[in-house]
Amino acid sequence: MVQRYRVVVRGPLHLPLRRTLPRATNLSAVLLKAMRNTLSFLVLACCLVSLGCESIDEVSTPLESCVGGLDKGDDGHADPFGAKAAGQARAGRMPDVSQVAQPAHGRQPIQDGDFVLANDKIAVVIEDGGLSDGYGRFGGEILAIDQVGEDGLPLGKSRFVETLMGLGLQMPNPSSVGVVSDGSDGGEAVVRVIGKLEVIPFLDGPFSKLFKSDYDLVVGYDFVLKPGWEKLLIRTNVINHNPDPVDFGIEKDSKDELYGFFQTNHNQLVLPNLGFADPAGSTAWVGFTGHDWSFAWRSAAGDLLFGLEISGFSLFHAPGFIAEGCAITTSDRVEVIAGGPYYDGLREAIRRVDDEVAWRAVDGTVVDADDQAIAGAWVHALDGDDLYLSRTKTGPDGGFTIHVPPGQTAQLIATSRGHVHEGADVEPNDDSATLKMEPHAELHITAEDLDSAVALPVRMQTIASGGHTNYPASFGVEQEKGGRLHQHFAMSGEATLIVPPGEHRVIVSRGYEYELLDETVTVAAGETAEIEAKLEHSVDSTGVMCADFHIHSQQSADSHDPVELKVKSAIADGLDIPCSSEHEWVVDFGPVVKKLGLEEWAFGMPSEELTTFRWGHFGVVPVVPRPGSYNNGAIDWVGLTPAQTFAKIDELDEQPALIVNHPRSGLGGFFSSTLLDPDTGKPGNTDLWSDNFDAVEVFNDSDFDENRSDSVRDWFNLLNLGMRVFAVGNSDSHHIRTSPVGYPRTCFDFGHDDPTKLSAEAVRDALIAGRSTISGGLLMTVVGPGGKGPGQNVSGGSKLEFTVTVESPSWIDAADLEVFVDGKKIATETLLPLGNTTSNRYVNQVQVSLEAGSWVVFHARGKSDLAPLHPGRMAFAASNPIFAE
Repeated sequence: MVQRYRVVVRGPLHLPLRRTLPRATNLSAVLLKAMRNTLSFLVLACCLVSLGCESIDEVSTPLESCVGGLDKGDDGHADPFGAKAAGQARAGRMPDVSQVAQPAHGRQPIQDGDFVLANDKIAVVIEDGGLSDGYGRFGGEILAIDQVGEDGLPLGKSRFVETLMGLGLQMPNPSSVGVVSDGSDGGEAVVRVIGKLEVIPFLDGPFSKLFKSDYDLVVGYDFVLKPGWEKLLIRTNVINHNPDPVDFGIEKDSKDELYGFFQTNHNQLVLPNLGFADPAGSTAWVGFTGHDWSFAWRSAAGDLLFGLEISGFSLFHAPGFIAEGCAITTSDRVEVIAGGPYYDGLREAIRRVDDEVAWRAVDGTVVDADDQAIAGAWVHALDGDDLYLSRTKTGPDGGFTIHVPPGQTAQLIATSRGHVHEGADVEPNDDSATLKMEPHAELHITAEDLDSAVALPVRMQTIASGGHTNYPASFGVEQEKGGRLHQHFAMSGEATLIVPPGEHRVIVSRGYEYELLDETVTVAAGETAEIEAKLEHSVDSTGVMCADFHIHSQQSADSHDPVELKVKSAIADGLDIPCSSEHEWVVDFGPVVKKLGLEEWAFGMPSEELTTFRWGHFGVVPVVPRPGSYNNGAIDWVGLTPAQTFAKIDELDEQPALIVNHPRSGLGGFFSSTLLDPDTGKPGNTDLWSDNFDAVEVFNDSDFDENRSDSVRDWFNLLNLGMRVFAVGNSDSHHIRTSPVGYPRTCFDFGHDDPTKLSAEAVRDALIAGRSTISGGLLMTVVGPGGKGPGQNVSGGSKLEFTVTVESPSWIDAADLEVFVDGKKIATETLLPLGNTTSNRYVNQVQVSLEAGSWVVFHARGKSDLAPLHPGRMAFAASNPIFAE
């Protein structure tokens, strides 16, 4: 009997896994033990996958000896995109892809030499062999599944990111990729990828205890397309040179045919029985949608079984098969079905592929109470038992088409932010529907600087006093958290927000240096409430600009925030230097800031989060994008030690600073992985240790008190060992609804306030020099003898005087100041208010005795959290050390 297990994991990469195990089995116990230390999504990201599709009998072809092979193929058809005009399916290598539309997600690109299968419906791009972008690494993967236009060329709609097909923890490392049937005979077009199974490098570690990873086999994947098909068939050829058969899960407890999806950063996962709710149990197929072109993945051998989900990686098991000894075992394993628009169009495509009875189309319009069309509204279909059936989106004219089962009554519900709709039934004979929203109101909000009257980029939040409609998870409608209806980032300082009639709390803010507006308004149906926010820049931050070096967008596998939206959120919250930090991918926020016309407000930067699962995550600041290079210029660390990797980083033209990110976060933390002693600051695993880094992310979406016994303690230990290593504070924001950009942030005294005068080199140098403080709502400056500050040296002596200034807007209070010398707290003082300012300003003259070789750090603590801007996050500030010589 197969003992099944289920693990569900969500949250940032470095957070501990949340587990639910319905049955205590040996396998689940091993899995729990392996995951207890916090796995990065890469660990699972590396969880190998494979898929299956249409039920076709396996065929075993005994060989005369245990040595045999497969036809490697050739370059195929010279004109694969002529397939539509010829009424064929064709396969061929693309020597020049300059005229081929790239995938819409902007990640793994189609390159010269890749292969394509095309017919009159779809075009599927198969990557050539060699080092591959993403996490599969070996090449020979699906790069795109696109809709074909009238000219036979792909339209560039594909958002297929990456799916790993694996047997155990292995996938084939291609020795060849070629066309074995070009389709010119009117039959199948086939691209074949052949390679020996190898362990995915990202998984070469703890998962070796969970799944078999030493299959000594050669595998050929055939990617098959026929004329008129709306699906891609994946056929597996396993060459078993050994006399004994190999069981991939038919007669044993573990299911070693695995499918791992890196898709949810650009798509929503949907299951036919659950809709967009969290995956669970078994399913006929797994869909990925959210845009006007979608795809579904299913197994030939039966239902897929959900395994686990962690930080954007979703693992499903297939029933498996047996590869006979001394034979080539061939079986059709997977169908990938493409369709659109949206989920409704995908379901229609699946029905066509399966020759099912067509569902009836319902054409309709979504309008407001004044019969004005609502564009971009989701329309959901449910059956009589509230089973989720389908979803589509309205066009510019408010129109939609959705399909429901024939002969049945269905319910249609429209959802659009701020509008309320109770749903409407469509009877068995109805083929049209008008979905009318209830009467609504509007909030017209403007924000400007109190003194200059200049429009400000701001965050606008609204909270309805009576709450707002919460939709079922199956709808897949992402809603704001904390009772908010709107969390809008208005770059022009102006927005009109749709709300239900009634009372609303409106909060307009611009980060930690400005006063905010927090007022309640009542607005009737059909009316517009005018709200003017004149915000005072009350905190004196002259010469100081602040950075967040750890920001994820949807080019990280575990974030679905669009890049532009992420940048807008940073600027709205007053962050001066937003720095992109994608997992194993390089994005530059600079061009995004320029495109938005916001250069006067922010300086955007590129970097990378170098993401290993064995010995930590690291911020590499800066790293510029290198199109055409591995992962757009990311550092290839696979097979290298930390020392070798850090040395490789030192050789880059950018000469980047290296930050140890979330150092104590299990397998995502360098200090945890190297067994750094919390008392001595010395590593227990010297093979992995290297001190060739510049900074430590001491504060990761957290304050000083939260880290006092771990990352703060480690940082102090390193300083006592003589390392001039500096602290940074970053948000590690993955989802702006739950993790705001810029809390905390690292603030530098550049001596000016003009982002256009900054450069990546200047920011890097300031970071390495440690001339910074950390702000979690409180802005701190420290001036010691001779005007020296953090990162600098003063002459040692008794009763050295330091002026510590802490400032915050009036809605953030501060309490006390802690003084640390050589890691020991020597004093706690009440912060002394200066008075006569709108802001809360405190100035303390602190006397400290420092011997040569000693250092001092200051920590200011707030009285409460940062509500209403960032509820639950505590106000604090900390300095980097000042050293005595």
